[in-house]
Amino acid sequence: MDIHQRLCFILVFLICPMLERAESQEVSCGEEICGNVTIPIPFGIHKSCYGSPWFRVTCKGTQDGEKPFISVNGIDLEVLGQLFSPGTILIKNPVTYVNCDRSIVRVNLTGTPFFISTDYNMFGSLGCGNLATIFSNDAEPLGGCIQPICDDETSEAEAGCVNQVFGNFSSTIVNMTPMYPGAKDDSKRCTSAFLFSRLYLRGDDPLAIGNGINIETTHVPTTLSWNSSYCGDAGRRMRTRTRTDQHQQ
Repeated sequence: MDIHQRLCFILVFLICPMLERAESQEVSCGEEICGNVTIPIPFGIHKSCYGSPWFRVTCKGTQDGEKPFISVNGIDLEVLGQLFSPGTILIKNPVTYVNCDRSIVRVNLTGTPFFISTDYNMFGSLGCGNLATIFSNDAEPLGGCIQPICDDETSEAEAGCVNQVFGNFSSTIVNMTPMYPGAKDDSKRCTSAFLFSRLYLRGDDPLAIGNGINIETTHVPTTLSWNSSYCGDAGRRMRTRTRTDQHQQ
């Protein structure tokens, strides 16, 4: 074996393992994992998996381990996974508070590909004695519910109401109107309102304490939908995969 053959042999010996490692590290979009959450297409952690910055997922370390987040108009929303398919993703959505000594975070989806569809979400409110009403940002009423009267044995942490809302919207405003004049001054009690994914919290009473929602709850699971025209190549991959799955079925 001459020197040229020896050099070729050495190069092959060195390069082949590098190529094998590169292939093993190739990103498989739709199968990326952060913590215990599988990131669905068109979202992605690696740049090759998301066609638009809106769908970029950042895997962050928290006290409870690694969690995936998307950034929407400057607010980080934790991703819980995909409950419906396709075109939806489950996130932790901040609760709106009224008369509570705590900060309020409002998520405004205006100018983004995302929106909240009432096909997948319901409206809920915790508190006592109010008509809880939700409006779109242009003051269009979307729905509401009436909280029960609370006596000394019933706290706002245990009282609440749930109802359907209708339409697709990007931002909301919540209003509380006292319903029972002359009753205990419920209008000054801490109360909350939120949109939550109707299939994530199953059962006859979605606000049952057993489901973990009470007046101290800061975030609830909400289903986001989006306009797939924002997704770029990732959106095309999602549509192709959907058609393939449907054909196989």
